[in-house]
Amino acid sequence: MTDLPVIWFDRPPDSSIVDLIKGRALLTWPNADDPLDGIDQAEGAVVGASIVYNRDVFLVSPKLRVLSRAGIGFDNVVLSDATEFGIAACNTPDGPTISTAEHALALIFAITKGLKQSEHRLHRQEGNYPATHGALELAGASLTLVGLGRIASRVAKVALAVGMHVTAYDPFESDQRFEELGVTRAPNLAEAVSEAQIVSVHAPLSDDTRHLIGDELINLMADGVFIVNTARGGLVDDSALLKALRSGKVRAAGLDVTDPEPLPQGHPLLEHENVLVTPHVASATVAGRRRIFAMAIDQVLTGLSGSKPSNILNADVWPGRNSK
Repeated sequence: MTDLPVIWFDRPPDSSIVDLIKGRALLTWPNADDPLDGIDQAEGAVVGASIVYNRDVFLVSPKLRVLSRAGIGFDNVVLSDATEFGIAACNTPDGPTISTAEHALALIFAITKGLKQSEHRLHRQEGNYPATHGALELAGASLTLVGLGRIASRVAKVALAVGMHVTAYDPFESDQRFEELGVTRAPNLAEAVSEAQIVSVHAPLSDDTRHLIGDELINLMADGVFIVNTARGGLVDDSALLKALRSGKVRAAGLDVTDPEPLPQGHPLLEHENVLVTPHVASATVAGRRRIFAMAIDQVLTGLSGSKPSNILNADVWPGRNSK
């Protein structure tokens, strides 16, 4: 017998993650076709974005006391249901910041420099490459950030260092934060995107923000705008984006997140010459992944020890099942 708590992962963790938890808890994960296999024995859970954690899941998790989302977004965790069942739900807001910001910047550089198109022209041996390579010089270019949280703030710092003019729209951030970063504050989203050469999306996904980047907002953007999304796929209306790409309203797009995710083979976004898609891997550097999971594990173990986790999302639930 052991007094170590049981922590369930929604997928098999790699060896470096196992090392983080060794001797601190018993680790389990699904080993059958059932994606929830083993969760019925779990006191803690470290989860990703692929499963919706709602009352249906919590009904088959009688021992679950703390759930930690490995990442910032928690739109797949129904907080009201977790609270109803006395389960403390947490996230790891600082874990993905560096890696995701770097990936957003990589997409900005890649699509504005036409790397995908240039490589394809080379494969086709078209010749006359410099004359057909109309890349955007980023020094002096205008970048608009939709949201100015942790990731977007880091993107802003690098973009400013490159020499870009950075504007952001975020109704929840203070004027002081904008001033500290040297970012221009837009009074509304329409004005924020109206003259941007590049728009990078960093907003949370909610009912209010679903398809935020749709026909109406895209039509307000400058002709030939570049769009990058490393936040949530549901923030962008794919049909509106494709229409704008075909018309030339949007010159190119860089997407790490999509809806659905991952995109199926043959999806028009994957087939488009001016779209660069990566499969939601922005935070998945070696260092970033270890940092995210270390934080998620610490959140779970803190809660299971009887102390309130620092990144609890449904604070009203505390101590919930952890009072037993």
